[in-house]
Amino acid sequence: MEVVLAVALPFFALIFTGMAAGRTRLLEGTSTRPLNTFVFYFALPALLLSGTAEMAAADILRPALFLSWLLPALLLFFTTWLGLRWLFGRSAGERAIQALVATFGNVGFVGLPLVVTAMGTHVLPAAMVVIIVDSAIMIAVATAIIEWERDEGSGFRRALRTAGLGVARNPLVIASAVGVTLALLSLSLPAPLLRYLELLGAAAGPTALFALGITLARQPIRLAGPEVAILVAVKLLIHAPVVWLATWLLGLDGPLQTALVILATLPVAANVHVLAQRYGLYAGPTSTAILISTVLSMVTVSLALSLLL
Repeated sequence: MEVVLAVALPFFALIFTGMAAGRTRLLEGTSTRPLNTFVFYFALPALLLSGTAEMAAADILRPALFLSWLLPALLLFFTTWLGLRWLFGRSAGERAIQALVATFGNVGFVGLPLVVTAMGTHVLPAAMVVIIVDSAIMIAVATAIIEWERDEGSGFRRALRTAGLGVARNPLVIASAVGVTLALLSLSLPAPLLRYLELLGAAAGPTALFALGITLARQPIRLAGPEVAILVAVKLLIHAPVVWLATWLLGLDGPLQTALVILATLPVAANVHVLAQRYGLYAGPTSTAILISTVLSMVTVSLALSLLL
């Protein structure tokens, strides 16, 4: 209970503070854009770079760490994608968005600051792996399915190219890659540069959570249908046990195992809504799933913290 009060409660309080600011119009809706830009392009990359660059290569290059997140993600994605066809009969592209709702957590704006605050920077490899797998692989898989359906196969290469460009331009992936490279080469950052990155990264958590709250305050509240309920349940209740099982089977234990399980309890990421809007597929229910899962994740995240730490 102590860790919940010390870590989880302040985090969700920041989100609801942002929601209150958004609801009361103290901050205009357009104010979230510069906040999100600062977090995504400056603060979070600085946090990742400063943390991973100082790590031992052995802590980063662990196949079990990578597979412990990738295999559950693929399993849940395609199980959801196939199962919803039988249950609701939606198109392949819509089900690709739904499958992302069930597997893609808000690691950047919530999970990364959360695990660093709760466990320290030594668990950054876990967050880095989640970011790379979700951004580089899962988004690419969903995009490829959507493009394949739209162009009956002819758009598959374009889908991979589009996804590849998105990964190459993702500042979180870039910061992770640079940090890993420095760690593998045993190169230390100059002290002034490291301190600068640490100061900048320290702003990531509160700013990201506050901006997320403002964004959620702008989301229209809709009734959740059975599909949304199933997707949120998979994301918040099934994802974490499956990840834990994968870590156990692959022999990953200790802080990195704990961090992965905590990251699996996170709410749906806003990236999924961006992709849904881009293709005009399941966008409304996706925003509802983000809002509902964010509120309910107070329970799942708090439970994971109290049981694992």
